[in-house]
Amino acid sequence: MSEYIVNKSKFVFVGEVNIPPDKSISHRAVFLSSFNKEMTKITNLLMSDDVKTTMYSLGAIGVMFAENNGKYFTRGTGVREYIQSPETIDCGNSGTTARLLTGLLAGQNFESVLDGDESLRKRPMDRVKTPLEEIGAEIDTTDGKFPVTIKSSKIKGGHIKLNSGSAQVKSAVIFAGLTGESELTIETEIKSRDHTEILLEYFTENIATEDNIIKITPDPIIKNDLIDIPNDPSSAAFFIVGSLLNQGSYIKLEKICLNPTRIKFIEILQKMGGNISYENISNISGEKVGDILVKHSDLKGIDICGEDIPLIIDEIPILSLAMSLAEGTSNILGATELRYKESDRINSIVSELSKLGADINQNNDDIKIKGKESLNGGICKSHFDHRIAMMLAIAATRCTNQVKILDSDCVSISFPNFFEIFEQFRKNI
Repeated sequence: MSEYIVNKSKFVFVGEVNIPPDKSISHRAVFLSSFNKEMTKITNLLMSDDVKTTMYSLGAIGVMFAENNGKYFTRGTGVREYIQSPETIDCGNSGTTARLLTGLLAGQNFESVLDGDESLRKRPMDRVKTPLEEIGAEIDTTDGKFPVTIKSSKIKGGHIKLNSGSAQVKSAVIFAGLTGESELTIETEIKSRDHTEILLEYFTENIATEDNIIKITPDPIIKNDLIDIPNDPSSAAFFIVGSLLNQGSYIKLEKICLNPTRIKFIEILQKMGGNISYENISNISGEKVGDILVKHSDLKGIDICGEDIPLIIDEIPILSLAMSLAEGTSNILGATELRYKESDRINSIVSELSKLGADINQNNDDIKIKGKESLNGGICKSHFDHRIAMMLAIAATRCTNQVKILDSDCVSISFPNFFEIFEQFRKNI
């Protein structure tokens, strides 16, 4: 069992902070590169545990990868020419790998079995199975969870309506549609992150989007062979909040993805009083990117309603910390989707911040937080959830006593050198 200890220290976040490449886009870049039978070059790819899992999983069905001086090269098979894995494909801890791969394999002419670690085996797969079976897939789960068996099927076109706020579910249906017999129209009722749509439009000629309608044409026609990945706003969120909460802090984070579905948490922090601005705006592989400037600020409480939850699903842990140290009361309402992440994040957030002395409570899928001047300290668990572990480290910068984080090495899922960068801002007192 790994642990990370933060003794009572002064933290001042000053200067440029090196944020890792975007995890969501890295996963999707690897998946999309497998559609190209020629060579695809990927630059600034995040080599975290989760993304490596996606590469290993695609390697098991015939996709080849190579690395040269930090650049990655993929030789894909095309969406109809993957090969059957002779063994169960291990998706590790990666829900993104599991759900997107399920969609991609749903229309193949062979059977596949997917499994994962103890944490992944607790996460629901029926929310992916149900829409995929509506368009022709045949999938057997284990009491609605992993392991799953994906049988040889033919994906039909037509129209499907998705009422889930999960970008992973939507992406699984998109990938299945690419292997289908005719055009598939996907109607989404809840807005969610759209990296799959943006990257697919940049990389192929097989998608058209308008408002909440996505049209997928089977058999990708590749129009680009280079994918450059921006840096991850969800990883940046921890140092953004750390800077807002600690006096004297002023940081710059470069080449961050500014996709509107990814920076809702920044809008929320700005409404709370956070001094956050942008500069050097540009476009990379279809995504809006730019630099983020952050200064220490006094924050005030805020209410977040259910319609915003899909757009801040990965940032709610660190937003909860910001609310715990803001003036007044905050409410996070209708956070049901949090129960389906690496941990039940509602329980994880409330239990661990409570251990540090935060005034935080849950009522069904709502979280209520009353802000305090500081937190106390204590022994906390990550619940093997990388975003909980990183949130607790930032919380320690405003604690009056030592904080010990158990099972802290899970940060490698998305931000392998998080603690190394974190330590750069510790000041001896």
